[in-house]
Amino acid sequence: MTGHDIGQAAIPLPEVISELVASLPETHLAAWTRALRTITTPDDQTESRLIAAHPGAGLGPRAALLLSAWRSTDPQLPGPALALALEAAICRYEQDLASHHVDIVVSGPLSGTVPLRLTASAAVEVIRSATRTLLLTSYAAFGIQEIVEEITEAADRGVSVNLVLETARSAGGRLHGETDGRIAFHALRFHPDVHLWQWANAERRGSSGRRGSMHAKVIAADRSTVLLGSANLTDNAYNDNLEVGAVIRDPIAVGKLVDHFTTLMHSESSLLVRLPWVPSQGNGVDESDGRT
Repeated sequence: MTGHDIGQAAIPLPEVISELVASLPETHLAAWTRALRTITTPDDQTESRLIAAHPGAGLGPRAALLLSAWRSTDPQLPGPALALALEAAICRYEQDLASHHVDIVVSGPLSGTVPLRLTASAAVEVIRSATRTLLLTSYAAFGIQEIVEEITEAADRGVSVNLVLETARSAGGRLHGETDGRIAFHALRFHPDVHLWQWANAERRGSSGRRGSMHAKVIAADRSTVLLGSANLTDNAYNDNLEVGAVIRDPIAVGKLVDHFTTLMHSESSLLVRLPWVPSQGNGVDESDGRT
């Protein structure tokens, strides 16, 4: 915020409040809310009173900007009401900061110098945090008994679970062999709150003309927390492979990701379709493609 900004068209008051909350120290904001409670409506002394409330470098242009936005948006708005709006914006900003958190997770060798979380423990924690919905996607899936048990417990407590899996080539997918991830989750086949999905075979042609793979690896709890990374839902990926990922706690970003898959599931062109629980018969997954 500079003097040049002030000379431009007046910025709406809500936008100015948001910018001030993000840029001013907490002590300055607290001083300004106290000062605003003593001001009836904006006048020629308002700017100087705000600056005097907590002197500091660069406050003049910010105080002038708030005064300009106040006058142009609602000059009859009482100072105490503006103070309350500022406090509400501060609370929301602090809540957003607390919820926007990222943890790096790994599988395989640890460096010993940088503390990192293990993929398996992070996956369990994310699944356990789900209270309403749980979205899991994976290219390959086998073993992972602990994850299956956690998903079962989530479904038993009323969480709606959607599993998006790649299928074997015999079923139109990209996995070698005759079996796919449905076998890993076979124990869940009768649970009413667990649903299987696949990328529709007819919708897999990319712009190059080649068929694509369902390669996403996601564990999203509700619309608030997600584990993203390179690890498939396999014992190798969680315990032996060198994998990296991140647990992201950001309701806005996670909500968009969940909405993306929800839209694909319910699109008119049926991009994601329900997958039957019974897979094609076969003798296993090819080592070179499935065990990743």
